[in-house]
Amino acid sequence: MSTIWSSYWQDVCNLRWTDVDLVSLEKVANALGFGPERSLLELGAGRGLHSKFLYEMLRCENPDLYEINPEMLLYIERQGLNAISDNAKLKQRYDIVWSYGVPEHFEDPMRQEIIDRHFELAGEWVLLVIPRATWLRRAIGRHDRIPAEDFTDAEFRERLERGAKKVWGQTDGVDFHVESFCPLFGVRHIPAGWYNIMDRLVGWALPGGLLIGWARREVS
Repeated sequence: MSTIWSSYWQDVCNLRWTDVDLVSLEKVANALGFGPERSLLELGAGRGLHSKFLYEMLRCENPDLYEINPEMLLYIERQGLNAISDNAKLKQRYDIVWSYGVPEHFEDPMRQEIIDRHFELAGEWVLLVIPRATWLRRAIGRHDRIPAEDFTDAEFRERLERGAKKVWGQTDGVDFHVESFCPLFGVRHIPAGWYNIMDRLVGWALPGGLLIGWARREVS
């Protein structure tokens, strides 16, 4: 993944919180449930807004946000959040390790290695939100903006199972869950403007346009 502050992120429209973000994060928060004492790490945290929301909704304690883009790190720090760019500063284990739109930007073997890294740092929960491969998204493409190859439902579940077996040493007793959803159906207001409308039509807001998946094991 590029660490350059691209023209896409220089546009402040893309740095702001969107209604699609909110709908997606509500789904993540409801999946995780109440747990203000749990430790949480977000890999590829970007703006840091996603885990900030989970913290405010009492889903975790003050989260660690791993990011390597220097401008994104600055953005996170200016929100008073815990930005980390050095692997040595990560805790050995977190209750929850999650990401929002990260592994689809990579090709194998790194595509799987990133998912495996979630398991290496997670004690109980691994959760990812990623774009879902659909015929419309393939027809439109995103390579001009953010190069990415979206996941199918089957691929996502297979990669979660592969990570659990490799790192946790088990798939028995692990709860695997993958489902698609459409953030657009939950959006309460779409701001006026060509950018906002088009981004929701061709972005993650397409019907079935997002996948949420997790692996959870019971920890004694």
